Amino acid sequence: MNQLKQKLIDAAVQLRSTSDEIRIVPGMQAQAKAMNDRAGRLEDNRFTVALFGAFSAGKSSFANALMGDMILPVSPNPTTAAINKIMPPTEQYPHGTVRVVVKTREAIETDVLRSLAVFDIHAKDLESGLAEVARIDVAQVAPNAKPHYTFLKAVVKGHPEMSAHIGGELIVDMQAFKGFVAKEEKACYTDYIELFYSCALTDQGIVLVDTPGADSINARHTGVAFDYMKNADVVLFVTYYNHAFAQADREFLLQMGRVKDTFEMDKMFFLVNAADLAASQEELDGVVTHVEKNLLSCGIRNPRIYPISSQTALLARLHEKGKLAGSSEKVYRSRLALAETDELPAPEVGLNHSGLTHFEQDFLRFTLEELTQIAVDAAYHDIRRAHSLLGEFISMAQADGDLRAQRREQAVVAREGAKNAVTGLSTANEERDMDKEQSELIYYVKQRLFFRFTELFNYAFNPSVLKDDGRNMKQAVQGSLTELLRMIGYDLGQELRATSLRVEKFLNKLGARLVEQWGKEIASMTGGLALAAYVNHSVETPAVPEELPLEASMAQLNKALGLFKSTKDFFEQDGKTKLRDELEKLLQDPVAGFLAQGKDLLVTQFDHAFAEMVTTERNRVLEQIDEYFTGVFAALDMTLDLDDLRARYERIGTVLQSR
Repeated sequence: MNQLKQKLIDAAVQLRSTSDEIRIVPGMQAQAKAMNDRAGRLEDNRFTVALFGAFSAGKSSFANALMGDMILPVSPNPTTAAINKIMPPTEQYPHGTVRVVVKTREAIETDVLRSLAVFDIHAKDLESGLAEVARIDVAQVAPNAKPHYTFLKAVVKGHPEMSAHIGGELIVDMQAFKGFVAKEEKACYTDYIELFYSCALTDQGIVLVDTPGADSINARHTGVAFDYMKNADVVLFVTYYNHAFAQADREFLLQMGRVKDTFEMDKMFFLVNAADLAASQEELDGVVTHVEKNLLSCGIRNPRIYPISSQTALLARLHEKGKLAGSSEKVYRSRLALAETDELPAPEVGLNHSGLTHFEQDFLRFTLEELTQIAVDAAYHDIRRAHSLLGEFISMAQADGDLRAQRREQAVVAREGAKNAVTGLSTANEERDMDKEQSELIYYVKQRLFFRFTELFNYAFNPSVLKDDGRNMKQAVQGSLTELLRMIGYDLGQELRATSLRVEKFLNKLGARLVEQWGKEIASMTGGLALAAYVNHSVETPAVPEELPLEASMAQLNKALGLFKSTKDFFEQDGKTKLRDELEKLLQDPVAGFLAQGKDLLVTQFDHAFAEMVTTERNRVLEQIDEYFTGVFAALDMTLDLDDLRARYERIGTVLQSR
């Protein structure tokens, strides 16, 4: 399991060795520093694995199977769950230490007031908001509002104990950790938890982030989930064997589908948990095919799907540690179809039976052989580049005096020409391309939204919500409209986040193109200067709105609800179609207004990011030109110790040959 870490450390050692060889050579100091910096990143390298999935899909059980022990308790209602990060231990935070970061007062207050608004209750602050919770009539709570009610009740219950810790952090032990994860009244106050724990996974430098369910009502979780989807090295999504995808899961998977193609590598893995429930291989294959079709409908093509039984895998891992006893052993025997008198097989048998072995092989192959190899290859690319440049300096220094003098005159001219080429290159075409790209992307967001409108309308105005069973139908229809508007705002917010990632990818495409163009012009003048590879710039995802601008339209939208006459007229005649068509027409302008604001937000963010990227890359190239010619002049002026340089050149060559 430590193979990953060892490959990175070995590459870091070779980088530092090469850095030591070249740091005294004029014109190579910046390369030496860059190598040391890269070596430090390799030594400290951590792969972040983000775990997503439906509530009750068995995420905690799966995480425990990966870690090999009963570490994470079953999470509470997803509306109150916090983010759990399983981290490699450090000197400051040794094995078993838990750091609990509590939400700020502003964050809790925002969450409470937002949930109260679902019940058309408005308060001025946290305390008055909590007092208003008692006013909610439980009998009138619609199904889609129940998560908000659950959350509010948990905040009220936990306030006496947690109010003193708001905005702070706590260092607790493993026992207390389980309380913060499993008790709703504590979890609802928790922003995130870091558990520093040594196990086979974290010992490789892997950080496992267990996120709240896709149906979390915490507004910030949407942005946090996107950031992990964007920045994590690996994304795992867990679904349950015989559970249909809920609307919240489908919305999350749609977002995965929107961004999947923006990643340079396919980093997504899909787990079908409780696969041992299948009565036959044919049934299991049918479920996997069903999941694959659902993922395809969300825009996720060629997914890697793994049927597993995380419970069986966890029991096998407990058996491996000698911790399997009592009822757990009985369950394990049942899973493996063993009699009480049968000897338990090696843990590998249970792991193979669970399906986890197949997943872990592919998962580790991705991290070990692909992600690690990319980092290692980049390190050796730096070493080869340094070796080549040092060889060029040696060759220059070995030339006879007349040739060196001639080359020196040429180098003076080449240096000025190269710098002028870099400073004089216009980026007007790239700026136009950026503007065009953003306009087109925003245009298609609106097209996709209204393509989905019927689906969103049917979910909001559905028979389970609009049931004529004595409830206040006017209030129920109003609640359906509120839910539709919420879903549209959420969908558009997710679209803007995905659009920001597409624009970021396009920005880096333009950046790489600029550096390539500079590189070609410089190479034609200098011959030997090969620019360092372009490194992608990361742009912070803007804080996008999730509410439609409805000030001018709300009265008309409410008036349109008058088209609802009765449940019979609505569901059995043409009432549903009339209301849907009217709402779709009325929402055209609010959606256009939302996207106009969104485009302004993106343009502001990415115009600045583009200008910053161009300035950064231009300065970086100019520095490389200056440093290169510092080495060139030192070689041509014979200020270098040739025998020493040859020895250093050979030692670096040995490093490359030994790889």
